[in-house]
Amino acid sequence: EINLDAIAQNIRNIKKLIGEKKELMVVVKGNAYGHDVLEVSSVALDNEANRLAVARLEEGIFLRKAGITVPILVLGLTLKEQAELLVSYDITPAVCEFEMLEKLSKSAIKMNKIAKIHLKVDTGMGRIGTFPREATSFIKQAKSLKNVEIEGIFSHFSVADEKDKNYTENQFEKFNKVLVDIKREGINIPIKHLGNSATLLDLPHMWLDMVRPGISVYGLYPSPEVKKTIDLKPAQEFKTRIIFLKELPAGESIGYGRTYITKRSTLVASLPVGYADGYNRLLSNKGEVLVRGKRVPVIGRISMDQSMIDVTELSQVEIGDEVVLWGKQGEELISVEEIAQKIGTINYEIVHMPDKKRVPKLFIKNGKPYKIKTMLEEKLL
Repeated sequence: EINLDAIAQNIRNIKKLIGEKKELMVVVKGNAYGHDVLEVSSVALDNEANRLAVARLEEGIFLRKAGITVPILVLGLTLKEQAELLVSYDITPAVCEFEMLEKLSKSAIKMNKIAKIHLKVDTGMGRIGTFPREATSFIKQAKSLKNVEIEGIFSHFSVADEKDKNYTENQFEKFNKVLVDIKREGINIPIKHLGNSATLLDLPHMWLDMVRPGISVYGLYPSPEVKKTIDLKPAQEFKTRIIFLKELPAGESIGYGRTYITKRSTLVASLPVGYADGYNRLLSNKGEVLVRGKRVPVIGRISMDQSMIDVTELSQVEIGDEVVLWGKQGEELISVEEIAQKIGTINYEIVHMPDKKRVPKLFIKNGKPYKIKTMLEEKLL
């Protein structure tokens, strides 16, 4: 279940925090962090987002084919042989290699277009990007090419979501030195950006010309160590229903591997959800779910398509009852962060897990069910 109202409110809260003078680029990579890229992009653009960011060229082309015309930045690098596609679809690449610039220039000249680029500088992430000491000469080379416009320059923080900001300040200092150097050379690059969700919440002096929040758009804080500067509402809940009930006597085993043996007469509910649907196998025998507003334990191994829970303690339970794997039911809440902690990962990964073709997405808009997307159809409600 995806609450588009929550996403809209989160974006409005972000926009209010940064003010009108800063551009807002909403990150919708990874199918909008598992929330559905087309639905989220539409909501973002309706709520004052100026631009969108993706990780791969194919994601950008998908948005263009859906009719989205705003600037789209590919945060990752694109293969040189795909330069023509970037220019053709007016998608802005991150660039840190001169050979790619040459390909973009040739393609842009051929199509009588201007290829806009954002230069990626590696200030300490150790991934893609030109070294700060090489940035100025790289920019000069880029400016010598026809039909190429350096619209932006950016970097990415590795530990901005940690309480200790020393390394992040060091990265910021390196980036600022590049900006000073290019200014001294009389070079002006309009859009300078560093601001991920952690920077948005904790480091307003690093917002520069534009912020590019990701996880915060979807209502989650990037870590427990950042300030809750704005109110965020989680947009995703993962739900299923009880498909079968069976009472087992003491001494019976549950599921593959016989990892759970009943210690008493146990009412077992079967759920039609497993690791193929994004409910992680590591939650076997330690996860909890919500049924009728109460927590009940996952028992036995989670298999590809099914999971079992112990509902013995519930005073009433029926086939068809709603089961919340994470989210809220009544006064009880199982957070994405709780699931992440139990399986030793981060909230970012959890929200991506149920993004599967066979898992239906129910979208909430204006406070009520608005659309459902299943493996078989897409239907307005």
